[in-house]
Amino acid sequence: MRIHSRAVRVLAVAVLAAGFMTAGGSATAATSGVTSCYGSAKSINGTDDNGRWPITGYRFTTSNCGDINVKVTGQNTVETCFLPSSGPEYCNGGHEVRANTWTLAATDVKDGTKFYLKFYSGSAYGVAAY
Repeated sequence: MRIHSRAVRVLAVAVLAAGFMTAGGSATAATSGVTSCYGSAKSINGTDDNGRWPITGYRFTTSNCGDINVKVTGQNTVETCFLPSSGPEYCNGGHEVRANTWTLAATDVKDGTKFYLKFYSGSAYGVAAY
């Protein structure tokens, strides 16, 4: 029994180590020229009087992230407004954002999608990753 128990523990450690090596491999890929989602975040340096960011123009989603993520300095609510190439502009409804915490503003967004963010509680400062 004692040998069997030790063999099981050794096997468990080997499986965990293999899992960590696999995870490490993806981290290596991320540092070898591939930009990570949060690593590509853009600054949110305030909004217009209606809580819109960017103040002028729009942003386009990238292949760095599958979602639109925000991290702002104060608690807020954000919605993402989309401008499709065909059809009218629409917004996805509000998402609560806790201060200094990454929050999903929109999920499963196709690369190249035209959008802007709208913050409900006045001006916002922080970063957006998309």
